[in-house]
Amino acid sequence: MREMTKGLKLIGVLIAVLLLSTPLMAQLSTTTIDDTVYRADGTPAGGSVVISWGAFTTQAGAAVAAGTKTVTIGSDGTLEVALAPNSGGVPMGTYYTAVFHLNDGTTKKEFSRWSSAVFVNWPVS
Repeated sequence: MREMTKGLKLIGVLIAVLLLSTPLMAQLSTTTIDDTVYRADGTPAGGSVVISWGAFTTQAGAAVAAGTKTVTIGSDGTLEVALAPNSGGVPMGTYYTAVFHLNDGTTKKEFSRWSSAVFVNWPVS
């Protein structure tokens, strides 16, 4: 009977370790988008961008819930935001939607996919 109790405790500990380590295995890593937003005339843009996405699983197997993020664009056009890479993710064809609201009243919608190595150049016209 004591051996059975020890065995059940061991199984319980192993299950707990597996359950606690699962989130660590599929930890969400992000890609930093660090760029400058320009107007069509080549001058740096200011304002904000609303980025939205549907639920997807990254190529590394991390689940990403659907969401929206609003980011301020600096007066010198600087934009920095961390997002999960969706290139190679599931479902295939997942993209981010970015709606730019510039301080001159311009609004522009863009669609993008990002990998873990990113170069972005967003001229907003």
